[in-house]
Amino acid sequence: MAGQRRIEHLAPWLGILGAAAGWFVSHQLGSNAAFDDCRTGDAGFVLLVGLLGLALAGGGGYFSWDVWRGDESDARRFIGLVGLLLALAAVFAILLQSVAGLVLPDCLA
Repeated sequence: MAGQRRIEHLAPWLGILGAAAGWFVSHQLGSNAAFDDCRTGDAGFVLLVGLLGLALAGGGGYFSWDVWRGDESDARRFIGLVGLLLALAAVFAILLQSVAGLVLPDCLA
């Protein structure tokens, strides 16, 4: 019961947190694999990291969308909208980074 209340309390902020965590994971692990450590830069690993980042950002965005569409106070709905929009921007960035990791040759830099 207490855990459910905690998630309901944090739900508007989960889009912001999920987007930041997803983008961080995708950027750090993806760039290290594709450009810094040439041995692990295969396409399967880049796709796995991209999917993990998309899951984090998309999951947080879903919670924020649920708050934005729900019957909440104006402040909570605004934070939900900001979290949703940030999650959408992070999903777009993660997709672009994943495609770049697949298209560019390993250890280009």
